[in-house]
Amino acid sequence: WLWLKPITQAYRRRQDLFGISLQNQHLVASTGAANLKVDNGHQPFLYKVPGSWGFAPHPLAWEEFVAWYRRLSITGYEPSDLQFKGRDVITSTWWKQMRGQGQDPRMWTAWAMRFMEDRGLYCLYSNLPQNKAFCSSWNEPGEHDPGEFKGRMSTPLQMEWDTMCEAAPASPWRIDFDGSRVSTPELPLRPRKCDLAGTNVIFDGYIYHLQHGKTEGGVAKMWWNIVPHMISAVKNHSGTFTACAYAGLMFEGASNVDCRALQAVPALPGSKKVLFSSYYQGTPDACFVHMVYDHIPERTGMDVSPGTEYWPRIDNLRHAGGFLSISKSTTDDLCELYGMCDPAYIATSDNRAAPVFRPASARAVAALKAKYGISKPYILGVGKRYGYKNYDIMWDGIHQLPQAMKDKYMVLLLGVEETVDHGIEVKALQGVSESEMPVVYTGAAVFVYPSKYEGFGMPPVEAAGCGASLILGPFHKDRMHHVFGDLAQYATSGEEMAEALQRVEKGEVAERRKLIQRARLYGTDTHHGWNEVAKDYLEYLIHGPFRPHTLGGRHCSPLVDDPDDCRFVTTADSIRLAD
Repeated sequence: WLWLKPITQAYRRRQDLFGISLQNQHLVASTGAANLKVDNGHQPFLYKVPGSWGFAPHPLAWEEFVAWYRRLSITGYEPSDLQFKGRDVITSTWWKQMRGQGQDPRMWTAWAMRFMEDRGLYCLYSNLPQNKAFCSSWNEPGEHDPGEFKGRMSTPLQMEWDTMCEAAPASPWRIDFDGSRVSTPELPLRPRKCDLAGTNVIFDGYIYHLQHGKTEGGVAKMWWNIVPHMISAVKNHSGTFTACAYAGLMFEGASNVDCRALQAVPALPGSKKVLFSSYYQGTPDACFVHMVYDHIPERTGMDVSPGTEYWPRIDNLRHAGGFLSISKSTTDDLCELYGMCDPAYIATSDNRAAPVFRPASARAVAALKAKYGISKPYILGVGKRYGYKNYDIMWDGIHQLPQAMKDKYMVLLLGVEETVDHGIEVKALQGVSESEMPVVYTGAAVFVYPSKYEGFGMPPVEAAGCGASLILGPFHKDRMHHVFGDLAQYATSGEEMAEALQRVEKGEVAERRKLIQRARLYGTDTHHGWNEVAKDYLEYLIHGPFRPHTLGGRHCSPLVDDPDDCRFVTTADSIRLAD
């Protein structure tokens, strides 16, 4: 199964695929010899003969084959006429021999080979070293074995996973009845289809009730950027996208309805429906998927018991049919805290920054400094600074700097005033507009974000997009290291913070160009923006898989039958069906 599942996904759109076999194929069909050998570096290959042991048919080809067989079998036709270069292939020979002996041939493979040859179809085989296979037959004396092979397997089994099991060439060799390689042009891949007619993707919009219709900031801003891409994709493929309207806020193109009581969800149109909540709602009456942002309350010792404001987010986990997650860290916590460790049930897509976060001009930086009275190179900090935000190590590190460096630099804070004297000039700004933020980041000598825990942690991506050097804390070092790797410095104590700041003074930091390039993967390039998150989440909502034994999951099923359909790619401004 570990081999069959990904290999099926890799080749299911081939129009010449009849099926996939787990056996080792040794039969040369043109002669009946048992010495087939395909010297392609032990890569999977396609052969005109079906492997009946461990055979997984392509659903479309199999449906056509069964219908074809039923039509022809009642006409008296028998598949004994298949030839190769004017001579019967071995199945035709066997069929005629059995008829001559008064037997009734019942070889489905002979029928399949006739069908496959007429349509240019093949069966896929693994071609593992030492003739190993993923299934084998146990030999006993009988029709195919007079006794010399008694008590052993036909071929050795592949008992361990190795790199050879992962081979999936884009164009596998196609092998003819005599073992030679077929050289005719390949058929194009089967066109991808996405028919969402009769389906309904439902967004609860509850966050906008909590924020009185405002779309700025945090979760509200996130969904305001994601949902339009999902609406467009669903509607473009004949589906319905329903948005629960609050405070008069409407999503263009959606069916905006009043469903504040989620009991209304089962009555919404659509033979197949899936609900996803913006803020920890669910219903036992419909398929629902739980959005997971972070586990800050659990990780920081807050009260999360029943009756607290945090309880619904935890209680909902037990009942959801599946999950959407804003980061690898959040997904890791689902496993570590709640034992929900199967990634198949979680669509993880790291959060994104807006494309406005690009380097500002030197003139814009100078104007900003003049406007706010910034006269020195500045160490930048943004947002809240309490508790798990861990800014104590920044101040501790600054205390340890040489006096000359503290005199040269200042600290610029976007947020509340700092009331403690740290021996360095500190300026706090409030009300800086979003359009000014790229200029603030661009002008910084270094951006410091020492947090112990986040859901994703957006500000470092915004800063990197503007070319700012980074000093990050334990969260990014230990849980989200993949975002910046060695392009950031990391500090977990005052001593490490002081050392990192002094490296900034010496110019021992990552190149701005590399930081800007890395941020492009997290939203500053519009091909990797919120549209990419919309793609990841929507594909999961359409295809699943869903947890079957939960209150929400028991109502879930894929919105389309073929898991290869409704796969999307990003464009410069949205998403479209993949080629």
